[in-house]
Amino acid sequence: MKAQVFCVLCGLLCLLKPGAADAPPPPGLNRSVKPGVCPSRRSEMGLCAELCSNDWECPGNGKCCSNGCGHQCTTPKTVKPGVCPSRRSEMGLCAELCANDWECPGNGKCCSNGCGHQCTTPKTVKPGVCPSRRSEMGLCAELCANDSECPGNEKCCSNGCGHQCTTPKTVKPGVCPSRRSEMGLCAELCANDSECPGNEKCCSNGCGHQCTTPKTVKPGWCTLWMRTPMCIG
Repeated sequence: MKAQVFCVLCGLLCLLKPGAADAPPPPGLNRSVKPGVCPSRRSEMGLCAELCSNDWECPGNGKCCSNGCGHQCTTPKTVKPGVCPSRRSEMGLCAELCANDWECPGNGKCCSNGCGHQCTTPKTVKPGVCPSRRSEMGLCAELCANDSECPGNEKCCSNGCGHQCTTPKTVKPGVCPSRRSEMGLCAELCANDSECPGNEKCCSNGCGHQCTTPKTVKPGWCTLWMRTPMCIG
């Protein structure tokens, strides 16, 4: 009697997995894991049945994923390059308009809009550093959201109140000389190294900033011995 029940159960499982018995695993591989990530099932639940046991039972690029109760062949989640923009001061529609990146056209990513998720142009980070805005403030408006919205090599930088496309700060090699005993003109004659000719750097003159020949640091190390500087190297 027990043997008959066992055979009936086996038959039912085969019916629930159509074609599984006819789909042999790849040569020399019993359990194949296909590329991709299974989508999350936070708000939905599928059929409580084991319709697959591993990826090689699924056609094409399908993966054997949890449906919230059982397992079934599912199109995998694709993670596209790029970073989702932050949503600190705004909130979009409270609806799940996408579940993962592969549902979005082109290079769009499935990003949080502050409440739900929607297809969004990813954030692009260009090389360079945004200049500091310690003593000035620009227009209090969000004229850009990320670097991809700026032309050429410009970056989306803070202007002290909002954000706007700005030429990035270039850091040239060398070290600015110290100004312990002297003070120059109290004016901002440069903002960063890219505004200085040749190898000159934008350095503090003790009060403002001006283009200055950088200090060359030779290899080795220095110390004080009996109040006398001694360098080795």
